Amino acid sequence: MNSKLEQFANSGFMRKVQGFSAKLSQSPAFGTISQGMGGTMGLIMIGAVVQIICAVGGMLFGWKAGTPIYDLLYMPYELTMGLLGLFMSFTLAYSYAKRLGVKAQLQSGFTSMVCFILVCSPLISATTESGQTVRALNVGSLGANGIFVAILIGLISVRITKFSVDHNWIIRMPDVVPEGILNSFNSIIPSGINILIWYGLAILISNLTNGAMTLGTLITTIIATPLSYLVSPLGMIVIVILFCLSWFFGIHGGSVVFTAIMPIYIAAYTTNAELAAAGQPLVFNPVFLYGCLTILGGSGNTLPLCIMGLKSKSKQISAVAKASFVPGLFNINEPAIFGFPILYNPVLLIPFILNSLVVMGFMYVAFKFNLMSVPQILIMTTLPVGIQQFMSTLDWRNVVFVFLMFPIVFLIYYPFFKIYEKQCIAKEEAEAQE
Repeated sequence: MNSKLEQFANSGFMRKVQGFSAKLSQSPAFGTISQGMGGTMGLIMIGAVVQIICAVGGMLFGWKAGTPIYDLLYMPYELTMGLLGLFMSFTLAYSYAKRLGVKAQLQSGFTSMVCFILVCSPLISATTESGQTVRALNVGSLGANGIFVAILIGLISVRITKFSVDHNWIIRMPDVVPEGILNSFNSIIPSGINILIWYGLAILISNLTNGAMTLGTLITTIIATPLSYLVSPLGMIVIVILFCLSWFFGIHGGSVVFTAIMPIYIAAYTTNAELAAAGQPLVFNPVFLYGCLTILGGSGNTLPLCIMGLKSKSKQISAVAKASFVPGLFNINEPAIFGFPILYNPVLLIPFILNSLVVMGFMYVAFKFNLMSVPQILIMTTLPVGIQQFMSTLDWRNVVFVFLMFPIVFLIYYPFFKIYEKQCIAKEEAEAQE
């Protein structure tokens, strides 16, 4: 096994992948993305714990969105994972400014946050239940679905700041002024330029779409619109690949892909619900194959990856695996996606896509030969591994299918995991010697 793994690791294809991965890791921009994601891991974990509590409460006590107890407990999630894009816009800009030698690092982070809000969720007037009019932000635009925009703004805004400083577009102060105050004044003009550019972009998009879109929703729409025409067995292959690639580039795969297929998805479930109520045979719809993406630990089926990482010799991988394992049991895998990470990691991207396609192939065969049931009950919440498959079909065979896929997904991840683990161990040893 080890010799075959070594042969695979040393193959021409994997050499190219590892070379590409090394170039990405050495790039200040991509290194910043990894560091910026790491800076939000604490918030991601809090959000994951809250999701688990609410999921368990839903199963045991019937809690659901809209009930007082659920909304009360869910609030920390909305202010952690629900604002992940906002927090990441700060950590990315701060880390990138530090890498590029920009002294106004905190100011760069704050500027990025302001620009992110201007572009993704400008202030609106809202009326409270008591009739009071307040100025508010749509926090739904500032979460994980805004990560790609946060990455763009975090990196580009710092580049604009550095360009301004390098060309002396700053307010000069005497050298005796404390460094903190000096950096604040030096950042006034660069911050103003950033705000003008990003706010101008926000106004342009708003005017062109009659206020219907922001930069975030525009990007999502551009990607999602063609996907709605791909709901067929072959088209689902494209949808699955684009779902995984979206996560790789920092775009919330679910918010893009599911947005495109949601009307078809809901209609397919509704059709089967009506057929089941009438005692008629259920029908297969290719959109059901979308389930191949999240049967084992969330997007990309990362639970087996977390399990093999529990005994890893890499401190980074071991820590991430321990933090990701329990959320993974509940199909919550933001800690894994942002912790390993999957984003901008070509070594893990390959099995991330490949295992989903393989599971989809097995799922298609199982549906066609009636080895498991097609769904009939629409479940729009996070549930533990296997539970969602049972509750949506009321068929124990669907749960068996999930566990039969575990060793297959494990084997697909394993060689790529070992290659990535070797890279992490080498990096940790090099850092320990410095």
